[in-house]
Amino acid sequence: MKKKTQIIFLIAIFLSAAVGIFALVRLLDIYSEYEKGNNTYEVLEDFVKKPDHGEETEDKPQSDTDAVRVSSQKLIVDFESLRGINPDVAAWIEIPALDISYPVVQGTDNSYYLHHLFSGESNINGSIFVDFHNKLDFSDENTIVYGHNMKNGSMFGTLSNYQNPEVYREYPYFYIYIPGYCLEYQVFSCYAAKTGSVGYTYAFSGIEEYQVFLDTVSSYAGYSTGEDMAVADKVVTLSTCVNSDRDYRFLVHGKLIKKSAIQEEKKK
Repeated sequence: MKKKTQIIFLIAIFLSAAVGIFALVRLLDIYSEYEKGNNTYEVLEDFVKKPDHGEETEDKPQSDTDAVRVSSQKLIVDFESLRGINPDVAAWIEIPALDISYPVVQGTDNSYYLHHLFSGESNINGSIFVDFHNKLDFSDENTIVYGHNMKNGSMFGTLSNYQNPEVYREYPYFYIYIPGYCLEYQVFSCYAAKTGSVGYTYAFSGIEEYQVFLDTVSSYAGYSTGEDMAVADKVVTLSTCVNSDRDYRFLVHGKLIKKSAIQEEKKK
C-alpha cells in the first residue's frame, strides 16, 4: 500500500511539472508573439513623420488640447512605401489620448487581419482594419475600424480608456490619414455593447434610418459629450473586445469635424 501511494505521489508530481512546463512554454510563446507584433509595427513608424517644428502649425494653439489637435493634423505618411509592403493599406490612425498610431488595412473579409500582421505574418496581434463593406475613402455614413484589445496595451488595447470622461475632456479627438488628407474626428459616444449591436450598421436605407442610428448610439454613451448629431455627419466607429466578456465589444464613435489636405511623403 505504501509503495502504491508513493507511485501515485510521483505521478502527481510528474503531471504537475508537465502542466507547469506547458504553461511556461505557452507564456513564452505568447510573449514571443507580442514581441514580433511590436517589432513589426515599430518598423512601420519609420514611414510616418512630423514636419519640422517651424512648419508644425499655421496657428498658435490656444490651449493644450488645441496643441494636440494642431500637431496631430500634420503627420506625413509615406503611403507609397507602405503600399510596397502591403497593397491592402487603407489609412493611418492616430489617437493621441491613447498613444495609438498604426497603419490601417482592409481585406476581402473581416477575418484575415484578425490574425495577420501588416506584413502578412500570422500573429495574435493582428492588424487594425476597416470593415470590408466600407469604402476606402471613409465617405460612408458609418465606417467601422477594428483592432484587438491586447493585454500589453498595443493595438486597441487602450481604447477602453475612453470610459473615463476625464480622458475625453482632455483629448476628444482622433485622426485618420488617407492619401492626401487628414480626417479629424471628435468622439461623441463610447460604451460597451453586445457583438453585432446597432453600432455596427454600415448601410442605411435613408436619412430617417441614419438619424435613428445616430440617436441610438448617442443614447448609449456612458457620459454626455454635449455633441449633437445630424444626418450630414460622417461617423467612424472604433471597435475592440471586452476582455471580461467575450460577447461584448467596446465602441468609440467619432464624427468628422474637419478634412484637411496634407502633403504625402514621396518615396526617394
